[in-house]
Amino acid sequence: MKRSLPRAAAAAVAAVGAALPFLVAGPVALAAPADRPSSAPLAPSAPAVHIVQVHGTEATREAVTERARQLTADHGGELRRVYYAASQAFSVSLTEEQLAGYYRDTRVSSITPDRVYRVAGLQHGGAVSAAAGGVQIWPPSWGLDRIDQRDLPLDGVYAFHGTGAGTHVYVVDTGVRTGHGEFAGRARGAYDAITPGPGGDGDCHGHGTATAAIAAGRWTGVAKGATVESVRALGCDGTGTMEHIMSAVDWITANARRPAVVNLGFSGEPGSVLDLQLYEMTRKGIAYTAAAGNGDGSGNGIESCETTPARQTTAITVAATDRDDSRPAWSNYGYCVHLFAPGTGITTAGSRGDRHYTGLSGTSAATAQVTGAAAVHLAEHPGATPEELDEALADAATEDRVRDAGPDSRNLLLYTGRPEGTEGRGDR
Repeated sequence: MKRSLPRAAAAAVAAVGAALPFLVAGPVALAAPADRPSSAPLAPSAPAVHIVQVHGTEATREAVTERARQLTADHGGELRRVYYAASQAFSVSLTEEQLAGYYRDTRVSSITPDRVYRVAGLQHGGAVSAAAGGVQIWPPSWGLDRIDQRDLPLDGVYAFHGTGAGTHVYVVDTGVRTGHGEFAGRARGAYDAITPGPGGDGDCHGHGTATAAIAAGRWTGVAKGATVESVRALGCDGTGTMEHIMSAVDWITANARRPAVVNLGFSGEPGSVLDLQLYEMTRKGIAYTAAAGNGDGSGNGIESCETTPARQTTAITVAATDRDDSRPAWSNYGYCVHLFAPGTGITTAGSRGDRHYTGLSGTSAATAQVTGAAAVHLAEHPGATPEELDEALADAATEDRVRDAGPDSRNLLLYTGRPEGTEGRGDR
């Protein structure tokens, strides 16, 4: 478990019942209220989406729905979605006037304004198709080349010792182009949390396809035999709301095929209600990786414990490295980081066609490689708990190779090669 940090604790408190500026935004200037005659009526506020967490109900759809209907009948608001498996909560559109009634109601545990999360990666490069006469490079990504060896220089080989066959990689992202050649029939649209309902087998942005292929592509991926389960929670602009992401986590908690690992390649401001939902998902035996995040928008990384989902105590949080094993300036760092992995210019599948390739940079690219490694481990140890999986990845990692890992970061670089005898991490 991650130790308590004052900054992280402050963020967690602030996240409950109060909106914070989005991470990449600059300082917010609050205008002074205009003078108003005391007799002038106040204009009604516009409805806004809030997440209302309740207590005293069973963890069933019916029970939480009934509680939500009771509360909306008593205090007003338009009921939107119900969460029951990973948390007992619902989303509702409320005016400021209606919100006051919910704050006073003892059946309510917390109220959180909806917020936005953004993909933690940037696509670049063109279309290189190995299957259509493009330039073939083996390994296709320097990242694969790096994670199967302890030290630089790269040797031009990716030696993998397992494919992850039999495991399910849940990619909570912009969707996945499931027909891409990288997946060879191993990808399906599992759920669309934006609609919500069945779906997720298309990708109008590209980030979901890219991360899925880094995790489990047959050419560009780590777990070349794992099944990709696409859960669409981010839109064509690469952003998604807490309401959508909570729908995704709730659905996975209730329906995941196991052994399973969940890939969360997005980042945003702290959100305690989502943090607690992820904690419950893990308590029920489903592990997940989380991008440490790509800084504050100025090109400089920040403490990962100040972002969600990276700060959650049960997350396998991943920061990025460059080709020389240095942490890029934009990669977040800190105590909440469990591992580093290659995260710049990673070759992967593109969403423009079934044989389209692109590049991805960001902590989401690094996270996807750790997700693939997790899938390979789970294929060999299907009964491993999330805690055991986290420990296994850390124990296998190479120590003290990351340059400028950042304050409080654990200096552990992802390693997927065969362990050398019985040497400990301190000997590497």
